[in-house]
Amino acid sequence: MSEQHPIDSTVDTSLPRPLVRQRRRRSGPRWLRRLSKRFNLQNLVKILIVVAVIIGITVVGAGVIYTSTTNQVRTSLESLERVLDSIMSQSGNNLELNDLTRLNTSLLDVINTFDEAYSRGSTFRVFLMGNPDLEAQLTQLGAGEYVARAAYTILQGLQPTVNFLFGEQSSDPLAAQISSGERIIELLSIGRPSFVQAAGYLRAADGLLATIDTTTISPSLLIQLEELRDYEELLVSFQAILVQSPDLLTSALGIGGQSSYLVLSANSDELRPSGGYISTYGWLLVRNGRIEDYSYSATTPNSPNPPPETLESTYPVPSWWIRYGQPIYAAWDGSWTPDFPTTAEMAMWFYNSGNNPNAPVNGVINIDMVAFEYLLEALEQVSIPEYSVVITPTNFRELVYGIRAESVEAGDDAEHKRFVAAVYQHIFDEWQTRVNDPEFSSEILGVLIRALQEKHLMLYFDNPEINQALDVLGWSGRQAPTADEDYLMVVDANLGNKSNSSIRRQFIYDVELTPGGSAFSRVTVLYDYSASIADSDPAVDERYHGPLDYVNLLQLYTPAGSTLSETEGRLFNPSVVSGDMMTQFISQLVVEYDSSERYQFSYAVPGVVHSNGTFQEYNLLLQKQPGMRAELVIVQVTLPQGARLTQASPEPTATYSIERQILEFRFDFRTDTAISIIYQLPQSPS
Repeated sequence: MSEQHPIDSTVDTSLPRPLVRQRRRRSGPRWLRRLSKRFNLQNLVKILIVVAVIIGITVVGAGVIYTSTTNQVRTSLESLERVLDSIMSQSGNNLELNDLTRLNTSLLDVINTFDEAYSRGSTFRVFLMGNPDLEAQLTQLGAGEYVARAAYTILQGLQPTVNFLFGEQSSDPLAAQISSGERIIELLSIGRPSFVQAAGYLRAADGLLATIDTTTISPSLLIQLEELRDYEELLVSFQAILVQSPDLLTSALGIGGQSSYLVLSANSDELRPSGGYISTYGWLLVRNGRIEDYSYSATTPNSPNPPPETLESTYPVPSWWIRYGQPIYAAWDGSWTPDFPTTAEMAMWFYNSGNNPNAPVNGVINIDMVAFEYLLEALEQVSIPEYSVVITPTNFRELVYGIRAESVEAGDDAEHKRFVAAVYQHIFDEWQTRVNDPEFSSEILGVLIRALQEKHLMLYFDNPEINQALDVLGWSGRQAPTADEDYLMVVDANLGNKSNSSIRRQFIYDVELTPGGSAFSRVTVLYDYSASIADSDPAVDERYHGPLDYVNLLQLYTPAGSTLSETEGRLFNPSVVSGDMMTQFISQLVVEYDSSERYQFSYAVPGVVHSNGTFQEYNLLLQKQPGMRAELVIVQVTLPQGARLTQASPEPTATYSIERQILEFRFDFRTDTAISIIYQLPQSPS
């Protein structure tokens, strides 16, 4: 470990013993966990926009009773899609009020078209009797109209808040006395009747969908019905969040009192499963929606004050993780799990049990170096007078590691931490002085949402309802495997230096599906550690920041019941850790400076495909490691012999037919990504 940690520690090179992880109870129903992992959108407004449009697209054709009606529905939806494409092509801070006006107009047109189509179909309902598919199509069209009305009503309720966030804010000094947080709560309260009204539409939609006999309709219509139900349930979850949002924000923002938060500053150049080594930390006091007080400090043996050693058994350290002279510190410096709520709970316990300032805290904010680079992009520059420097997005890391080198030369390894603490404090100072600038506030909103989506900023609260809302939005950093579906998370833990910004990692996931619903899987992880990149990285210097070679503890999280069959590459002490929800493949590895390495794990996964009528459905969730910068990911899925693809989401980058159909997905991996494939098996001869 390259940092001078509070307690001396070493990496245990003996073969790790399997650890059976206790299953943690997850909040929220299964469908909510399943849906939340499918949506990683730029902000709540855009989430609702996408839901509204997809609902319309889902039900197009559900009212295919007369050609004129069908054409009218398609024309309306095409207009709505054009508006959506225009809005979604913009970043979060470029969203304008007239975009939402155009969306509302188009959505109203779709609702009216659906209403007209449903009325026409209802007139001729007597002629549809005895045809289950046409009856179901008409019912779906009516349910789709209700869901679309719910989306429109929710957007109407959000209009005052959107006006405040993206419109011209008042320059009245009296208005400035009310914090942005307080004002948002007031405006969400104004919109609450609309959110409640939306619940009525959603209940009506649910009632209609419940009348459809799924045993009598065609397989294709059954798939369409499930999609519509999924979108309805997703909108139900957002509606519930918005109804509760004034109360939740009142608690989180300390309205009528105060809330305190622990801030973990993760060094993602020294990657840990949950984002990075915690070299500095801070606390925030929030009162009536404003940051009232805050402080940053360097992590040292006595800062923060640790819990009594008698409590070290509270969080047992897995046998395969870093060995500490005093194991209690494993709960603080980044932890062994990529599930951020677990890490946050341990950090809160460590901080509170040590009786540190403002304990007990009400939550944890984890922010890494990438997120601070994003903030600096919005701030452009920040002056640090005590060090006589001005930091920018381009010189931030160079200054940090330059001061670290100087302090190591002087025999004071903590000076760079004090510098980072000063930098973070002045960033917050500058942020607070410009909080009433609407253009700046919009810019900050955009970069914060980007950091949340990419897991460079993660939040955890002591309020389960707030955490459930964060889960739905995809901002909690929670691991979310689902039984009977495929899952993969590739996790690094840097054990020797600060080279992660110079290492280019990518992975390839090959999946071969069997007729019985299991899978033969192969994960190939590639590392490129080029001197041409590292030589210009101020964090890569063996004189000050640890040995040049990259020593890593690699974890692969796969579905429960996975069985490892073969490994390739120079892996040390590979082991398998089985749990109720996940199976881990763990190994140490070394990537030498200016070299490339390739590692491979082959394994079998049971029961990752489930039947839906005559169709088979395969779902894969790829979760991004917190703190990891963007990397290339390739997924290749081979369907069973003779299987015919029905639909895939997202669209495959390429498809091949080499005895069996192969789907390839290639993407820049920045956020959690879900892949869904529906196919039909060949019919057995009678």
